[in-house]
Amino acid sequence: MRTAILLSVLLAARASAAPDPAALVRSALPPGFAPVAFDAPAPVRIPFPVLIRTQQQADTQTVALGPLLDRHLAATDSFVGAGGRTMVAGTLDLDGEGYLAVTPPGGATRFVKIERGMSGSWSDGVHGYRVSLSVSIFRPRLANFIVIKDANTGATVWEKRISELFRLTYRAGEPVNLAGRPYRLFFSARPDLGLCFIYDDVSEGGHDYKFYLVPVSQIRGAAPASYKMYGGDAVRLQASSDLSMLFITR
Repeated sequence: MRTAILLSVLLAARASAAPDPAALVRSALPPGFAPVAFDAPAPVRIPFPVLIRTQQQADTQTVALGPLLDRHLAATDSFVGAGGRTMVAGTLDLDGEGYLAVTPPGGATRFVKIERGMSGSWSDGVHGYRVSLSVSIFRPRLANFIVIKDANTGATVWEKRISELFRLTYRAGEPVNLAGRPYRLFFSARPDLGLCFIYDDVSEGGHDYKFYLVPVSQIRGAAPASYKMYGGDAVRLQASSDLSMLFITR
């Protein structure tokens, strides 16, 4: 009996003398430092450009579409020719087919489908230009080169891989957030009237762009339409009747 009582007293004393784990953490920190509290993380705030009136309230975003209409056609890349600066961009139709879009100074935009044997020509008012696709069986499809040459001199004035063209075009899109993921939004009237959301998947260490195309006719109504995005994320989209605003809801 006496042995049992003595053992109980020793155990109680050892328990009372056990070090506080938090105290051990504090003792290991330099003077003046305190342990980081993980139970109250700072909220994540997603920045939006000042020029585009974009709001985020609860799970809904409102994006002004007007300033985005075909904006990427004049905000991606360019070259200077005999008659001035020609704008160059990549774009898609609603079937997912890729096009080179070239806008000569003071002229209308030309769309040339990116495919084997692609060809197109235009003038900047002084010189003529032609485009072709340089293809090699030793290169992946998106690593082939789009080449623009001065038709008068034969000199190459612009050359980019297909992948590089669309990487530059991606940067011209409007940043939006869908279900917690960053996308770039494009609003095009040509070649088709629609929206394009692009997600840059870097999970494999590179840039793998995922395109999500939405015809305006599907979302221009009284009720939002639901879509599955990257990773199966569900979002609802609705455009105002005058196509001035887009509402994005989780």
